[in-house]
Amino acid sequence: MTKKRPDYARRQRHRFSRRALLVGVGQAGLFGLLGWRLHQLQILDSSDYRLLSDENRMTMQLVAPSRGAIYDRYGTVIAQDRENLRVLVLPAFCKSLSGTLDALATVVPVTDATRDRIARAARRQSGYYPVLVAEGLSWRQFALLNVLAPQIPGMRTDRSAYRLYNHSRPMAHVVGYVGMAGKDEVNDDPVMRLPGFRTGRTGVEKTFDRELRGSPGSIKYEVDVRGRVVRELGSKPSTKGRDLVLTIDHHLQTVALDRIKEHRVASIVVMDVVTGGILVMASTPTFDPNDIAFKVDMEKWKELARNGDHPMHNRAVRGQYPPGSTFKVVTALAGLSAGVIDAHETMRCPGSYAVGRKRFRCWKSHGGGIDVHQALKQSCDVYFYETAKRMGIDHLAKVARELGLGQTYDCGLSGQKPGLIPDQAWKRANLYDAWYTGETVIAGIGQGFVSTTPLQLAVMTTRVATGRAVQPSLVMSPKARTEPWPLLDLDPVHLEIVRNGMIAVVNEKGGTAGRSALKLGDVQMAGKTGTSQVVSSRNEHKLSAYERETHALFIAFAPADAPRYAAACVVEHGGGGSRAAAPVVSDVMMELLLRDPAGRPAFVSESDSETPSAVAAAEPVR
Repeated sequence: MTKKRPDYARRQRHRFSRRALLVGVGQAGLFGLLGWRLHQLQILDSSDYRLLSDENRMTMQLVAPSRGAIYDRYGTVIAQDRENLRVLVLPAFCKSLSGTLDALATVVPVTDATRDRIARAARRQSGYYPVLVAEGLSWRQFALLNVLAPQIPGMRTDRSAYRLYNHSRPMAHVVGYVGMAGKDEVNDDPVMRLPGFRTGRTGVEKTFDRELRGSPGSIKYEVDVRGRVVRELGSKPSTKGRDLVLTIDHHLQTVALDRIKEHRVASIVVMDVVTGGILVMASTPTFDPNDIAFKVDMEKWKELARNGDHPMHNRAVRGQYPPGSTFKVVTALAGLSAGVIDAHETMRCPGSYAVGRKRFRCWKSHGGGIDVHQALKQSCDVYFYETAKRMGIDHLAKVARELGLGQTYDCGLSGQKPGLIPDQAWKRANLYDAWYTGETVIAGIGQGFVSTTPLQLAVMTTRVATGRAVQPSLVMSPKARTEPWPLLDLDPVHLEIVRNGMIAVVNEKGGTAGRSALKLGDVQMAGKTGTSQVVSSRNEHKLSAYERETHALFIAFAPADAPRYAAACVVEHGGGGSRAAAPVVSDVMMELLLRDPAGRPAFVSESDSETPSAVAAAEPVR
């Protein structure tokens, strides 16, 4: 036994050495692998992990930009941002969300509906994202909440902006209003997700929302592991939105609205025939955008939504009406250009016109021997029945479109209706039927399928007055237009014949609008009355007396010898155009000529400060 011990001990030592070697190699390998991994993390991939670390350590918060102001043509502020004091909650920092809201309710109203909204928002988004509780706070409420802030966990106060509308009711349909972004809009721009951020809903506010909105700024914060702000690391200021200057004269707009609001539903458009600028676009009934753009009054909102006269609809661009006898201006020009009538031909008007077995009435018998001048002056239906029949619907539609009817305009307003100028191709494509002669006859006096908007009628009148393809605009351009509008594809002689007929309507004995002549000395207005039937005799008994009444229309330009302004007015269910619409246009036109907005320099906003401080009105292009 004693002889075997050294061998046994030697074998044990060799066995231990091999194990130690294997363990050492394994440990060296593991430490090598660990070292390589540390080298990779700390040196090779350090830039990537530094970025991830910074993202965990820092947070970025967008800052809503100030919305651009809106001015009228002379610099009167129509819409602007004002300071808005708010209180918000961060659900992640509230020991109890309901407890925080209870504490806030002692200072500001917190309704059950507000609590439900906040609870839904807290469940839907990160708890570190602020949720708006109340806005439009008084300074006293704002100060008290800041004093109580250490005692109300999760509460935050801040200052933002709200939209204030001046001259709100007259300008409501043109300017529009702002409101909360819809669900389908919040993904368009990250700034839309900011609590209480508002975007344009109608009018110029909607059309130019991107320009008015500006660009958001940002603030970078350092936060702890729970997302609490430790310090501010830096900020990028927001960029205010572009200011807009409208072509509208708010004084004339107010005068026009005061004049038409005696009617239940009416609208009027006035244009500068040289520049195409819209000076007046008034529609009644109207509304106050301050009631629905900020701290919405639900009772007033329900009242607006349920009103059968739809006060939020801008009739000037959305109302589609048969133009009635105002369309005879188009029929006369189309007949002259087609060569089916001339200035000297006369027709007999027995008071009705037969097409097959159908007989179409004239509003009165004009006897024998009536030419185009007298037909316009006295608004003879029979003359234009015959003229339309001779030329056909396709040529009539071509001239109507040349004058701007049946289309929308890139003038700064969305939601425009195109109206309808029918022809044979339209009826085949939409009604799958042939066009009939009787339909041509009634289209010649602006009835049947024909429909227009007040803005289209104003554009038509402008083009007749100038002979040029004037386009309407609602926003002033810092660069005044120097080139004249393109000439229409119409003979200037024919245009002069029609203009003279329109002058006779207002200023000659027997004209349908003689009682609406201007009382401005030698200054004359040219115009055309219109009355359009809106119900059939079969349904008349189902309607009220108001609904059975015809629409009243009137178009005009002045001064008659050197046109500068054109107007179109529609009074729904107003009766005759000479009785309801013509006096409105006459009163507005007199105020317009006395004020003469085209002769005064227009305002230029700070957004266009590179240009001179005022832009003079363009001179008439003759």
